[in-house]
Amino acid sequence: LMSCPVIVEVTSLPHRGSRETSRMLEAAMETTPVTITFPAAPEYLRLARIATADAASRAGLDYEEIDDARIAVSELCSLLSVDPSASITLAFIVERGVLSVTGESVTGRATVAGTELSQAIIEAVVDEHTLGTDGDTTRFRITKRARTTV
Repeated sequence: LMSCPVIVEVTSLPHRGSRETSRMLEAAMETTPVTITFPAAPEYLRLARIATADAASRAGLDYEEIDDARIAVSELCSLLSVDPSASITLAFIVERGVLSVTGESVTGRATVAGTELSQAIIEAVVDEHTLGTDGDTTRFRITKRARTTV
């Protein structure tokens, strides 16, 4: 069985019950990253898809945009799933009308690159994306914007 636990971390402000605190909490949620860490094995990719869908919904993306973000993150996480003893960490930044997701994993490879098909899929479903390897760690970033901001 996998030795890597699933970790979810959310940083937030203490609740004080006032309208001002509520506004502060809302603003903090828009820029505070939510991170999840899970084993770099295909059977855990569902966690990435669920977390991405939730974050995209909070950003105000519509159903198709949410699905687009899920497809991109799933595709990129599958590229990082090369060593089941490693872990993948995703960080979600939610802003009104914009979802940004970064991911990283120790892949131990000089370069991790998708196939021509996977690159075409990712380019078709997100507004911006990067994928690169530095040393033994591969990182990606995607940005998905709502067609109309909420």
